[in-house]
Amino acid sequence: MESELSKRVEKYVEIEKRALDNISICVPDNSALYSFAKDALEMINAYYSDAIYFREKGDMINALSALNYSYGWIDCCVRLGVFSTDSDYSKYTFFK
Repeated sequence: MESELSKRVEKYVEIEKRALDNISICVPDNSALYSFAKDALEMINAYYSDAIYFREKGDMINALSALNYSYGWIDCCVRLGVFSTDSDYSKYTFFK
């Protein structure tokens, strides 16, 4: 079980790293959505950082939990159109 959990954490860390390297806020900075997008990006980065911290401590359950929160926010913001991304939509769960 632990080995499978570790593999999943590593897989999702890599997927999220690729996604983070390719997202950016795409709404005008004077719009109401800009503040939301900026706050969401801060939250995403905080959860991702937490995931890395937990992974380094060997706490794979909390690492995976933090990755799930973080990635959910990425998916939400891409779908809402407040983040732009590259054309590799396989990184986002709503594109199948």
